[in-house]
Amino acid sequence: MSEVKVHEDLEKPWRDTYKRLIALERGWEKERFRKAAIADLRRFLLERCAGVPHLANLARLARESMTRQDLFAMIVPCERELKRVKVTDVEILTQDLPTAATIAPKMPLTVIADNFRSAINVGTLFRVSDCFGIEEALLCGYTPDPSDGRAKAAALGAENWVKWSRFPRTLDAVRAVQAKGIPVIALETVEDAPVLETWQWQFPCAIALGSERFGLDADVIQACDGVMRIPMFGHKNSLNVVMAFTLVAHAARTAFEQRAAK
Repeated sequence: MSEVKVHEDLEKPWRDTYKRLIALERGWEKERFRKAAIADLRRFLLERCAGVPHLANLARLARESMTRQDLFAMIVPCERELKRVKVTDVEILTQDLPTAATIAPKMPLTVIADNFRSAINVGTLFRVSDCFGIEEALLCGYTPDPSDGRAKAAALGAENWVKWSRFPRTLDAVRAVQAKGIPVIALETVEDAPVLETWQWQFPCAIALGSERFGLDADVIQACDGVMRIPMFGHKNSLNVVMAFTLVAHAARTAFEQRAAK
């Protein structure tokens, strides 16, 4: 038997299990389907995978009281065994709020993305923007937009809920926002700039984010109405751009909600 054939035979139980798990995840909210799929999965693991190291152990999770967390605990080992792309929430956390859930009003905050190279960062930017109720995203320069497959996959549909438009240059976007009487704040590692914790928020406003490698150009920073920084305490002097924006978006939303409650 060839080495390739042996590999395929060893992989098949994992691949078949993975298909069942993904089908179960997609139909999880349908109770009758979920119960039948869990029972089928357990039978398959006990009868067809009893001799497969590690895989048979997963059968203990395939029980009637199985939770979504149990399901993910089964998906992850299959992902790893099949040497697929690393497991991320892009592939697993696909559930939206229930249709009847109350969606909070948008926050009058615009995010300006300056020449992002990573489509994954763009997609994640849309997810963060939707989660915190950001009003609009302005994509500048060579920043990918949601028509890019990788950006769309990372956005998980959030691009449908966040208004966006394109600008050839970041300066154009900054000036277009300012022309509406809205201040633009640069998020940058500028020495002595006010820190996020003490920032005095006013709404509406806009946040300008620099590219992953170069940050914001000096002329863009100069054109902005203010500069904000996130203090760093380790050896590295910056965060991933969307990680940084997540902290800012949360702080902005907190300030916005506190004002709305007064």
